[in-house]
Amino acid sequence: MTRRWLLLTAMAAVAFFAANLALSWLLARPAHQPMEQPGPTIVVAMPTLTWDDVSPEYTPTLWSMAQQGAVGNVITRSIAPHSCSQAAWMTMSAGARATWGYPPGQTGSDGIVDPCPYAPRPQQSGAGAVFPRWPAWRQQSMARAIKADIGSMATMLNTRGQCVAAAGPMAAYGAADRSGRVARYWPSAQQADLEACPVTLVDLESTSDLALRQLLNRAPLDATIVVTGLADDKTPERLRTVIVSGPGVPQGMLRSPITRQQGLIQGTDLTGLLVQRVVKDPADVLLEGRQPFVQPETDADASIEHVYGVSKALEKEHQLVAPFFYTYVVVVLIALAVGLLLLRTRGPTGRRWFALLGAWCGAVPVSTFLIGIPPWWNAPSPGIALVGGILGIAVVLAAAALLGPWRTWVAGPAVFLASVTALTIALDVTHSSRLQLISIMGLQPVYGGRYFGMGNVASAMYASTMLFAAALLAGRWVQRGHPRLAALTVAAIGFAAIVVDGHPSWGADAGGPIAMLPALAYLALNAGGIKVTWQRIVVVGGIGLLVVGGLGYLDSLRPPQYRTHIGTFVAGFLESGQTTALQRNVMLNWQMLTSQWVNLFVPVLLVLTMYALMRPTSRVGRPLARVTERVTLLGHGLAAITICWLIGFATNDSGTAIPPSGMLVIAPLVILVAAWQGRSAPKDVLRRQAARRPAETAARQDAPAGSR
Repeated sequence: MTRRWLLLTAMAAVAFFAANLALSWLLARPAHQPMEQPGPTIVVAMPTLTWDDVSPEYTPTLWSMAQQGAVGNVITRSIAPHSCSQAAWMTMSAGARATWGYPPGQTGSDGIVDPCPYAPRPQQSGAGAVFPRWPAWRQQSMARAIKADIGSMATMLNTRGQCVAAAGPMAAYGAADRSGRVARYWPSAQQADLEACPVTLVDLESTSDLALRQLLNRAPLDATIVVTGLADDKTPERLRTVIVSGPGVPQGMLRSPITRQQGLIQGTDLTGLLVQRVVKDPADVLLEGRQPFVQPETDADASIEHVYGVSKALEKEHQLVAPFFYTYVVVVLIALAVGLLLLRTRGPTGRRWFALLGAWCGAVPVSTFLIGIPPWWNAPSPGIALVGGILGIAVVLAAAALLGPWRTWVAGPAVFLASVTALTIALDVTHSSRLQLISIMGLQPVYGGRYFGMGNVASAMYASTMLFAAALLAGRWVQRGHPRLAALTVAAIGFAAIVVDGHPSWGADAGGPIAMLPALAYLALNAGGIKVTWQRIVVVGGIGLLVVGGLGYLDSLRPPQYRTHIGTFVAGFLESGQTTALQRNVMLNWQMLTSQWVNLFVPVLLVLTMYALMRPTSRVGRPLARVTERVTLLGHGLAAITICWLIGFATNDSGTAIPPSGMLVIAPLVILVAAWQGRSAPKDVLRRQAARRPAETAARQDAPAGSR
């Protein structure tokens, strides 16, 4: 039996690695290249500029730059969801997310944008300008949980002999040094001398292509030109256009070590580009800004199409998040009511109804990722294509679950859907592909702070489905009388899952392994028939901290530009005792929990789930107990999932999203197990049981009457 287990494990590992290699081959791209700046660098802000505004007919200057240089989208969000020009320029001046005053919140469903706060204009001082209150602003900025040393970019350049000039009052916020002084200043772009300083920041205050052409006609021939949208201002939040062109800029798509996505950079990476003029590695001197690179691409139209598609996809899917899920919940509740009615009046029909509903609902979450494979945003009606595609893929997966060879096992369809979900997310994060980035349940990069790796929603789905599948597969070895192999099954699946989730180059997740390891240990101990004690719980918790801490420490040893947020936190803590990231996690989780009244039900949901599992004879626990009795280890699997939710809820920056996200996929799978008709044990176990029954019956018949 051990040989059989080894063979099955080896086959699963080979299949996973083969899928990884095939995907790596399909996604292979040329190595990225650095950008050189042989002459001055001119950064031109055209606030609110998006790729919708760029075309060969209406913006020929921008289009020509895009055809010759590197293109991308810039994430303008800083601390607030909505970005204003003064905060965006201050972010550039700090190389870290900065804010100003009381910025407007996220645009509501009505599309009305609150006004940006008033920003004082600089005072002219000789050939330059000064902000008299800058030292006070800097002190406030450094006192925040998320620190930003405003003025550090200009100070670094100025002290190395490269002054920073500004044209326009908003650009002065980016060109000011730590004292608030701007080396050269002109109130408007028309007055600017583009050769006065090696770096010039220009605020055009419009998206006029004519104004841009008139400005660039005065630029030196060897200048590196950066044109970007930079801020949202009076328009709803979007990814903004960024184009870099010049003699030292390769053709292709911009890429950042922070985002690890083709054609996507942060506003702080523009600081990295400017600081690169005087510092070999901007990561050595900037808190967040990194040196952007170019992913070479010979087809300029393909590059523009890619970055435009990502921008359009993120805009459309964000608009549909709330309507989609509200409608989905209502439809599911109606379907549940219909199912209960059918169950009362026509038992078998009601059971089949619940099996179909469970399979379809269990397939919807992973379908929100898989729909990112085809370019649905290019359809005539992108919203219909997105929603229709999600529902259609879910139908296909549900059919595969119910009709595949695994259908003969009572838990087979549910394990199939759980495995597809976990493997899809695993393959996506190991390749930094776009599925999670643009999913309706994905990273939401316009509003979030993560652009690759394992987001909280994906982490909840990944861990939940992994534990679900591990428990039910291990249960088959328990039924065969091999608890040791059952425990090894959990350990093998769990080890692979933690490596994918916690590896700095893949999932780059700290909270995930912390939550998964105790849950896996609990499940493995029960699968192996070993008693769970407090001593063992403490040991497992210690191992979990060592694993995550070890991964973080190894990540901190890498160069700063290649570290993830885990390595950056560990490095900061070891070097200077910084706990800013930890404080931010606690603050964000509390804000998310209290931001909407419905979020307060998350702890209640956790308590009810734990109560139902701990008290199976109670009114709340009886329905669940009837399901867990059907499949070996299902009860322990659900308990492990609940442990994972509880720890994830407490340790992640947006942990409030973890329990409901996990339940969104696990609840339908439990319904599917409850409704599906099939074998409760493997064939070989049933054959042995059938062979024993005649012998046991004969033995009872031959026994003396007094011994019966």
